[in-house]
Amino acid sequence: MSPSLSPPNRQLVDILSQAQGEPVSGRLIGRALSISRAAVWKRVESLRKSGFHIESIPRQGYVLVAEPDTPSAQAVALELNQETLSDGLFVEDKFHFFTTLDSTNEKAGALARGGALDGTVVVADHQSRGKGRLGRVWDSPAGVNLYFSLILRPTIEPRFAAQLTLLTGLALAETVSSFGADSVEIKWPNDLLLGGKKLAGILTEMAVEESRIQFVVVGVGVNVNVALADLAPEVSGIAATLWDHLKKKVKRSAFLADFLNRFRVWYRHYLADGFAPIRTTWLQRSRIAGRRVQVNLVADSFTAFAVDLDSEGFLIVKKEESGQETRVLAGDVMLLDASDCSS
Repeated sequence: MSPSLSPPNRQLVDILSQAQGEPVSGRLIGRALSISRAAVWKRVESLRKSGFHIESIPRQGYVLVAEPDTPSAQAVALELNQETLSDGLFVEDKFHFFTTLDSTNEKAGALARGGALDGTVVVADHQSRGKGRLGRVWDSPAGVNLYFSLILRPTIEPRFAAQLTLLTGLALAETVSSFGADSVEIKWPNDLLLGGKKLAGILTEMAVEESRIQFVVVGVGVNVNVALADLAPEVSGIAATLWDHLKKKVKRSAFLADFLNRFRVWYRHYLADGFAPIRTTWLQRSRIAGRRVQVNLVADSFTAFAVDLDSEGFLIVKKEESGQETRVLAGDVMLLDASDCSS
């Protein structure tokens, strides 16, 4: 961690927050943190540069007016829990924040090819060419949502890389639920749904050399604070947003940090114990077993009932017409209704 995100700096934010809008003198802050008043001023300036609105009232002290909504390395690191900070997977030195990018996945891929470490995070406030799975466009307006990519270097076989999409969806669903959207569902293989509409999408890409993974880039787009009316007409009818669901704004840096905290736990669990724990919890979260689905493949399309998720993370379905079970390796799966598979 950099000096600006040392425990005393986080304590400074806590002191100002606990004052609930009342000024706190530099002398009292310095005494609490065992630093000089000049050092207090330097820390306040550092927080201001990170997007914190802190007012100085003559002869009274400092007042925390507002915390930043625009994510920054400092703002996100302030929200990470102690276990994540101690782990070393996600730390401030690995965070890359941009006002705008073509695509966070493209930038992350370039950084990965340049040697970026496992746990590197690329975030953009806006994407000019945000992309989704199967060549789809992800609408990426500025100032409201989250668009980020993780660089991972897991020691797994390339054929298992798709499991990281399911792991990401699980961690993301837990975060969405923790912010109040308990009805969130995971749709195989890479979407999160609220009210049957798309809240978030995940795009996983990888580079392989001599049958070994060089790196995996997991890109995530979440509709956080955007109003449906502000989305492009072609997506507003099929999209969901936390703003519309919760009727309040979500602090984006806190949301991203919560996700990183949860992802770290699942990622370490996965590397140590394999996919089985992910599979069990994913099935519970997705509630897909027994659902009637439309399976759209490159050269085929059919209705079926979702049966299970196999040990590698692929979807097992029973075709509605023939009753034949088949393994869906790729393609698009649409949820149709909640009919039972046995009917």
